[in-house]
Amino acid sequence: MKLPVLFAICLFLVTASRANAQETIPRLTNEDIVKMVQAGVSTDQIVATIKKSKTDFDTSPSALAVLPKRGVPNEILLAMLDSDPLGSNTHRTRKTEISASGFQQLQTSVVTVWSEFGSGTGFIIDEEGLVLTSQHVVGPSEYIGVQFDAKRKIPAKLLASDRDADVAILWINLAMIPDASVAPLATRQRDEPSVVEGERVVTIGNPLQERRTFTTGIARKVDKQSISLDINFNQGDSGGPLFNSAGEAVGMTTFLRPDISGSGVYGVLRIEQTIPLIQYARKMMRRTRVPPARFLPVDPTEPFPLDAIKTVATAKNFDMPRYSFDVGEFSVLLMTPTVRYRLATVAQRDITPFDELSNLAEYVSAHRSVLFIYAAPRSGSKTEFDEMRLFCGDREVEPIQPAQVATGGIYAYSPKSVSADCGKVKLEIYSTENSSKVQTRELDRKLIARVDEDFSPYYQKYGNPPVALLETRPQSVSKFKSEKPYKWKWWDMSKYPK
Repeated sequence: MKLPVLFAICLFLVTASRANAQETIPRLTNEDIVKMVQAGVSTDQIVATIKKSKTDFDTSPSALAVLPKRGVPNEILLAMLDSDPLGSNTHRTRKTEISASGFQQLQTSVVTVWSEFGSGTGFIIDEEGLVLTSQHVVGPSEYIGVQFDAKRKIPAKLLASDRDADVAILWINLAMIPDASVAPLATRQRDEPSVVEGERVVTIGNPLQERRTFTTGIARKVDKQSISLDINFNQGDSGGPLFNSAGEAVGMTTFLRPDISGSGVYGVLRIEQTIPLIQYARKMMRRTRVPPARFLPVDPTEPFPLDAIKTVATAKNFDMPRYSFDVGEFSVLLMTPTVRYRLATVAQRDITPFDELSNLAEYVSAHRSVLFIYAAPRSGSKTEFDEMRLFCGDREVEPIQPAQVATGGIYAYSPKSVSADCGKVKLEIYSTENSSKVQTRELDRKLIARVDEDFSPYYQKYGNPPVALLETRPQSVSKFKSEKPYKWKWWDMSKYPK
């Protein structure tokens, strides 16, 4: 027998002897097999060793594909598979795995991110209030709100974003949500990778109708940039965290473009790819003011009693034009739950370009107990919507959610924002062509009374709140502008700012 062969066998005998002395049973790994092959141990001897030993092989397709390139013959690959017929070794067990209660604790690190272009998920990544989310969730929005639960939403600042990698870093004032937790990032150096193929993983997302939903799955493929899972994502999950079995954030759910994953589908970007942008965001924190410590208005939690309005909303003589009027170059529609139910069920589309709202169909559904004010350029006008301001009496009302749709805008307000209790109600609209020029309209008293009448079933069931409870927009806030972020590409670090 050749000397290298004897040496390799002796090495394994000595290793086994030491393990027995420590009352530990050794398990063969993929690397052990490679070492024996490279030491000249015959195929028959290696197969025999596999059959009589306990094993911890990684038999995932990607792991097995590497072995022939390192000289491992097919006979040994088959023996490795025979030792793990159920594929149990493809789910790597970590030295420390988080409990179910630990994952529940991580729920409080996940938030809903609102912008003028929709909503998505984000998660808090440090105690200073940095939030990681997808760039496409935020886009060029001048309004960004981060919602922790049904009653708490706070303003956020955009510190940095990368459109190519679809990553954005926000900053919030955590003093407003002291019970929030921080998602630990799996970026430290250690003796095992942050995530391996076959490992059990967990995502936490925030679909619009459901808060913080858990989804478990298996990491099917782990690349340098992305992670492929056997999980189907919802649109609202974008920007949410992916946790490994140790409860560490190893990725972010996002829309992976072809230059990252090979196909434009939802997937998971590895957390390592976000670190340079996070580091840049930390530098930007020192150059800007802390986000304001205040709460933003939120949707009422009580659903609108639709049964009380169905007969009126579906009547043949329903007069939709009574809810519309012009403000300068813009056509405006007050969308009470009655109007929205009419549009959804009767599909009357000849009043306004309602097709523009298709992406917001779920949010503007009739069961939401809010008033939507929709403004769009009048037919033939070349102007575009920039901002809307609503005044109840002499107070400006802060919107629950401002949204941009095509060339128009649709803002969600509390029902009492347009009410006879205001005395007078005034609407201001600004265009992108001339943001300093305001187009103003004081609402007709009959229209105000009609809005009150449409919301009367809600008031009768839940009570009629006073106007004093309306959220008033702070004088210092007329537009929700964020600092312009630096754009960079994660694959070209020479462009990253020092």
